[in-house]
Amino acid sequence: MQHTAPFVRLMAIAILASSLFACSSNKIVRQADAWPADMPTRAYFLKVYEADEANKKIQTQDEYLTWIVRFYSGWELYRRGWIKMTNELVDQVDDQSQVKEIRYKVDRIGRLVSGEWAKKSDTRTIYLRHVSIWGNALLESLDRDQALPLINRVNQDVDDLLAHRIHADVITAERYFPADKDDPFL
Repeated sequence: MQHTAPFVRLMAIAILASSLFACSSNKIVRQADAWPADMPTRAYFLKVYEADEANKKIQTQDEYLTWIVRFYSGWELYRRGWIKMTNELVDQVDDQSQVKEIRYKVDRIGRLVSGEWAKKSDTRTIYLRHVSIWGNALLESLDRDQALPLINRVNQDVDDLLAHRIHADVITAERYFPADKDDPFL
């Protein structure tokens, strides 16, 4: 009997530790959870989820919605989140008519990208590296006074990726802002 007690304690500790880990940073968005007001509606993403039969077989709706919220709000691997990135982008633009157009187009990019990116890796076309490249290029476009042309280019690339007219590998930082040949660090 004494030999089983350490094993039982070890099992209890393992179960407790895994339960605590599951409750920490991996919170799943449940149907009853409040949906952030500064994001597109839950109903929009439910339609996107329901339309992908292949993904529905390997990912629960709650997992999918969790990744949508992470895309917009940020999380451990990408703290900025789309909401913060969008706000940083429009905060640097003085022309209010341009702010309205930028916000509309960046919101469109966010809806399309997040709806695809939140799927399981086996079924999606858009990955974290794409999100990072686009977010960084959008912010850099302000420094170069090229926000709207870049936003239009990213919108087209997102459409082309989702329609499988281009391959995911062509999306690189150099696609949007080629490296300067005169840069001494190259």
